[in-house]
Amino acid sequence: MKTNMLKLLSVVILLIILVIGCKKNQTSTTEEKSNPINIQKIESVVKYCTDRVQNSLKTTDSIPIDSTSYYLEAASNYTHGIASAHGDSQKIDSTVFTIHCNNKKVALTDIRSIYSAIIDSIRVSYMKIVSSNKNLIAVEVSSVSEQSDQINVKAVSVIIYGNSQLGRFDTTDYWLWWNMGGNYGGKCGPYSGQTNLDAAIEIQQHVMLRKGLSNGYYAPPIVFSNIFPEDFTNPNHSGSDCYFKYYLYENVSTSSCCHLCLAPFEMNWYLNGAEHICYDSENGLNPGARPDGLSFISLDLTGDMIYPMNYTVYLIHGTVKYGVFIQGGNQLPL
Repeated sequence: MKTNMLKLLSVVILLIILVIGCKKNQTSTTEEKSNPINIQKIESVVKYCTDRVQNSLKTTDSIPIDSTSYYLEAASNYTHGIASAHGDSQKIDSTVFTIHCNNKKVALTDIRSIYSAIIDSIRVSYMKIVSSNKNLIAVEVSSVSEQSDQINVKAVSVIIYGNSQLGRFDTTDYWLWWNMGGNYGGKCGPYSGQTNLDAAIEIQQHVMLRKGLSNGYYAPPIVFSNIFPEDFTNPNHSGSDCYFKYYLYENVSTSSCCHLCLAPFEMNWYLNGAEHICYDSENGLNPGARPDGLSFISLDLTGDMIYPMNYTVYLIHGTVKYGVFIQGGNQLPL
């Protein structure tokens, strides 16, 4: 009898640990450095959360309100996320969902309903993409507001599609830094056309096509990092403002060599710079944006203009998405 009680107690303690572990990780980069990510522990928690969301349980079962986002995110990525997906384009969508709660807890029946709604919403966006090669690579779910009887969560999905064989830029790749909403841009210099594209989009697409991982999925914590040229200075820069002062493109209108048409050798240099930012850790010399222990998911670049005083700064900035890469997962198509 005593042995059975000890076994039961052990199971209860294990379940408590797992539920606590399902809480959304919102630690800062500094905390991530001092507490290395345990892949096996995260994988076990993700599978536990996924099982609870997807399988039939008692209608009285509930989870703490601060674990809701983790449950939804883990189940979405474990079931449908394909980390190895390639493509030359990406589509990012976000939708807000309302979940009812009671006494700081959410019923698992409601969690399952919202999970289905999230997947259905992503599927609608997915089906609108005209491409034979398209895959959901990651979903990030976060709480945006909380009231006494409900919480609102936002689901951000990233779908990669297309299959152009992009590697490095060739002799025809002269691209304007930005298309300014489609009215300006595209090919430049000796070439013209394709005004719906620009240097920022081309660099982003090349990075995504060159991205490689084994089959698997991304588990929380999934985080976004905003990147700007000034954050990534080229340590080998000679001091001139003309070329390659930063790992992302930036030019100043008052500079004698200011130019908005990027030549192929510049496109390749900024492609290398973008990949350095996405893949290299923030530790050490010449750091990148990647938090320690997380893997690169996707890159979203855009051209922009800033007017500090009596001059204009032309630049490319963006957002990088990271998560914990785990081998395996269900990887079911949408």
